[in-house]
Amino acid sequence: MVLRARGVAGVLGFAGLLALIEWFSTGRVTWLPVVTVAVFLVSTAAFKMLPWKGAIFAVRPGSRLYSAVLFGLFVRHFAAILETESRRVLTARRLCISRKWGPGWLRSLAFALAALLNRTLVRAERFYAAQRVRGLGE
Repeated sequence: MVLRARGVAGVLGFAGLLALIEWFSTGRVTWLPVVTVAVFLVSTAAFKMLPWKGAIFAVRPGSRLYSAVLFGLFVRHFAAILETESRRVLTARRLCISRKWGPGWLRSLAFALAALLNRTLVRAERFYAAQRVRGLGE
């Protein structure tokens, strides 16, 4: 299993930020940053190693395992979409701004991330509506 350095660095940075926020607010650090990194590693390993495409056909429809495998497929699919969309939005932002640090760099980053969240919500609403029409989203 190969992990991308940027992805691991992002999760480690997020966990470090969680620890820093906890330390500033309460004066101590809980297990939350460690659990965050552990969940990232376990879920990444599960999504990379398990044969997801064939797994849905190996279980009986309607069972609890079927629901879990279907949920895993949905999460895997939308995580890949979110990764692609965020790469596209941040690449477009990088091509539009003239300097990395300068006037308006934070504002352009905020607008890019807001556009990413908006696109994600619209896509999730369309997916939920499609599942609802088919009788699956209840």
